[in-house]
Amino acid sequence: MRHFHQPPLVLSGLILGMTALGNLLGNFSQSLRILFQIPAAILYLYLIFSIIKEPKRALEELRSPLIASVFPTFFMTGLLFSSLIIKIGNFSLGHSLWCLFLVGNISLMLYYIWTFVIHFKWSSVFPSWSVLFVGIAMAALTAPFSQHFRLGQVIFWLGLLLTFLVLPFMTYKTYKIGLEGATKPNISTFCAPLSLLAAAYLATFPQPDNGMVIFLLISSQVVYFFVLAQLPVLIKRAFNPGFAAFTFPFVISATACRASLIYLGREQKFHIVILTEILIATALVTYVFINYLIFLAKKKVQG
Repeated sequence: MRHFHQPPLVLSGLILGMTALGNLLGNFSQSLRILFQIPAAILYLYLIFSIIKEPKRALEELRSPLIASVFPTFFMTGLLFSSLIIKIGNFSLGHSLWCLFLVGNISLMLYYIWTFVIHFKWSSVFPSWSVLFVGIAMAALTAPFSQHFRLGQVIFWLGLLLTFLVLPFMTYKTYKIGLEGATKPNISTFCAPLSLLAAAYLATFPQPDNGMVIFLLISSQVVYFFVLAQLPVLIKRAFNPGFAAFTFPFVISATACRASLIYLGREQKFHIVILTEILIATALVTYVFINYLIFLAKKKVQG
């Protein structure tokens, strides 16, 4: 019997990107939402079942500081899907799952701090520290569904603080010490934290401050274009599972840009910018999704 190879844990990064892109495109077409979120849900269940089937393999993967720093995307995806469950009318189930995934995210952060931060080595530092320490802000972004606005606000400020704490480490490791070739797609995660915080701020605060919105918008877009300028070099290499890093950071950047400009009443003026960022994010997610399917298919083994 032939079956697909067990998926790598970093597949969760692609699933998160597809789910978030479905939410973004859902503002324009429910068909586009379904186009990305149904396959994302299937891949998510596939990943969950593979973890349940081979827990030792999953735990072994989490001994890698790189994989462990990316795996918060698994719980971030769970928070998004939980909010979708709440949206379709099952608050009890969605809220319970939301709380469960939040606890899972926090637990992974504590595991990483205990295992890799307390016993600090530069070899354990990656740009995906932004996902590890700021990804919890997904709880703030989904606060309108969980109804935990106060908790979301606390998490936002914590995420903002952690962003400025970890950015110097990420930058020094990436551009001074350097990254191995296969891990360079991870650089894309630089543009995720500030964009996620920008979107989360608008979602969880009932009366956003214009100054804060502008600050988060400008700072996140500066980092976005900094990463975008490197994209041709970063993506010009043989596909590997780490290409999942090209998905969510670009999706959340487009999401935050659109939401911020709508709030500021500048959506029409910067319509081309918004559309361009959405198209780039869609192209990247589609590209990585197709290549992941090819990657998994090539890994078929005899059973």
